[in-house]
Amino acid sequence: MTRSPVALFAALAALSVLSAVTVITLAVRVPWLGVTLAPSEAATGLAVVSAREDGPAAALSAGDRIVGLSGGAGGSVPLRPVDLIEEPDGLTAITEMRDLFRHQGQIVSALSTGPVTLEVEREGRIETLTVTPTEGRPPSDLPAVFWVQLFVGLAAVWLGGWVLAMRGRDAAAGFLALAGIGLMASSHAAALYSTRELAMPALLFEWASAINSLGSLTFGIAMICLFLVYPVRYLPRWAPLVPVAVFGTWAALSFLRLTGSTAMMIHIPILAEMLGILLAAGGQVFATRGNPSARAALRWFGLSVTLGAGSFVGLIALPQALGYTPQISQGHAFALFLIIYAGLAIGVARFRLFDLEFWAFRVLFYAGGVALLLVLDAGLIYAVSVDRVPAFSISLLVVAFLYLPARDKLARVMSGRREVGTDELFDLVSDVALAPRGETQREKLNELLRTLFRPLEITAAPAPVDEPRLADGGEVLDLPSIDGLSATRMRWAHRGRRLFSPRDVTRVRAVLAMAAQFIERRRAYEAGAEEERQRINRDMHDNIGVQLLGALHSQEPGRKDALIRQTLTDLREIVSHPGGDDIGLQDLLADIRAEVGEHLGSADIALDWAEGPLPADPVAPHVANSVRAILREGAGNVLRHAGARRVAVSVTARPVPAPGRLVISIADDGRGFDPGSAAALPRPRGSGNGLVNLRQRTEARGGTFAIGRGPDGQGTELRAELVLDQPGSGVTALRDAGE
Repeated sequence: MTRSPVALFAALAALSVLSAVTVITLAVRVPWLGVTLAPSEAATGLAVVSAREDGPAAALSAGDRIVGLSGGAGGSVPLRPVDLIEEPDGLTAITEMRDLFRHQGQIVSALSTGPVTLEVEREGRIETLTVTPTEGRPPSDLPAVFWVQLFVGLAAVWLGGWVLAMRGRDAAAGFLALAGIGLMASSHAAALYSTRELAMPALLFEWASAINSLGSLTFGIAMICLFLVYPVRYLPRWAPLVPVAVFGTWAALSFLRLTGSTAMMIHIPILAEMLGILLAAGGQVFATRGNPSARAALRWFGLSVTLGAGSFVGLIALPQALGYTPQISQGHAFALFLIIYAGLAIGVARFRLFDLEFWAFRVLFYAGGVALLLVLDAGLIYAVSVDRVPAFSISLLVVAFLYLPARDKLARVMSGRREVGTDELFDLVSDVALAPRGETQREKLNELLRTLFRPLEITAAPAPVDEPRLADGGEVLDLPSIDGLSATRMRWAHRGRRLFSPRDVTRVRAVLAMAAQFIERRRAYEAGAEEERQRINRDMHDNIGVQLLGALHSQEPGRKDALIRQTLTDLREIVSHPGGDDIGLQDLLADIRAEVGEHLGSADIALDWAEGPLPADPVAPHVANSVRAILREGAGNVLRHAGARRVAVSVTARPVPAPGRLVISIADDGRGFDPGSAAALPRPRGSGNGLVNLRQRTEARGGTFAIGRGPDGQGTELRAELVLDQPGSGVTALRDAGE
């Protein structure tokens, strides 16, 4: 029968809430004095830290020492510093634990019989004070550490239930949920007895202590099994049964208090479980080679156990096993388990493993700095006998000036990342942008990606990609198409040692943007170069060709030489100075009239030249070039094709409609031109015949171009209208704009 994820989570959540309610109920159902006590420095008695004004023992004052109490028909019960021990596991023998439980029961019995007489030492005198404890402890008197431990247990089960609900068929999720139940049992039991005001019933204290031990060992068993199956199962399926059998038996003996000593009961098995966790994790190091997803989860797991369980063992279990007082409260130490358990739960749920890996490294190195600080501080104090303040200052300086600068380099070494300098990155990106399109550019792009990310595999993406994106939990990073290349897929970053992360997406997006800028500039350069080639082609065709044709038809050697020299001069002008300077329209037409007249005259063709009113202002270089090209090409066509005896050229300016236009007409009496062919004149595609070039020149500047029969139906007429000016800007403005 399959249970729904919601029902599974609800069941575990209900179990945790029931446990919390039970602990709260038991914690408030004990006699209450309303005092805060601390172990006395003397061999007997308990020191009063404070007394609540609304409590039964409000008459007590800070500094008083309660040495005993009596109530009902019972005799006096002495109070001892051990009565306030936070964790009975800290005692060396189980007999001492049982004596503590028995003595706690005597105190509770005395407090539960009604008025109780307190034997109080004040200023060296023993006084008696009769108080009446309340039957229950107000919930408001429960300290913060009580609620911390309660919350740790609740959160552990909720997180484990969440993962189990999502990944119910995964053995790792089951072991994680079991670990959460063990942590809840341990923390809730500890919350009950570690925050008692003075005493609690003997049987309840003994059961709570036993449940705490059982829960702690259950947590360790579940963690060992978890590392045996996750991130990958690397041993036979029956392998988790070994720690379950070994430590399960130990946990049963610990629960029944049959081990003889507290060290064998709880401390040594916890240390053994910690060793088992480390061995199981070590096996995962070899099992996850070449699997970045599993390795990322393992890093997070290893960090979690090192910080959580390791800190708990080092601060609580190990000092108790060696007979020392723990450095922090056990209740606060449980918060370490909550932080780490949350990390384990997220890891098992495989939620954004690429981010977990990043945070694992960061937390590891921060924790390393703290650990180094503490170790140096302790070494200077206990080994070199340096005072605490100078020792801490020296340790802080060592960490700040030695560890922190080396941390980033160490992180790069451990993560396998290679730092790419700005100059190297610039060269790699420019190589991609400037490489010939095709396989060469693809190889340059792959070289760039290999340098930045060192992926195990670079292939074409299976589908088009608009933006860089992660896939398969960070195993894959897809890149969009660039400069016509197909989309790219990278798999397994840094030779399979880690996953791709959002930081890699940001980095590759910046690199692609840089490459796009290079490519855009290359395209602009290529377009400009192509446009310049076309301009030179047109100018040479429309101007140089006509002049050479005139030289070819000339019968006079002197004139032929002059035309050739002029042609060379114009050629240099076309190549080196394409814009030229502004020139007066009348002067320009006079030069062209003389030039065209000589060309036509050399072929015995008469020229009729007519000019209408013309503006006196200079015309822009592009207008002058177009006028030359039209008149020269028109004359050249007459020489080559028309078979004419007479040519009529008319140049007039029209001020309206604005902007002003220059109308050029070239008509001959030759064999004529097919108007149908003229109407079908194709538009230019870069370079072409002279008429195509003329149309391009004219229409590119907003003018018109036409060719057809002459005015009387004979010969051919070429007619062009050129824009002399643009709205709102004169010729000078066009010149200043670079026209």
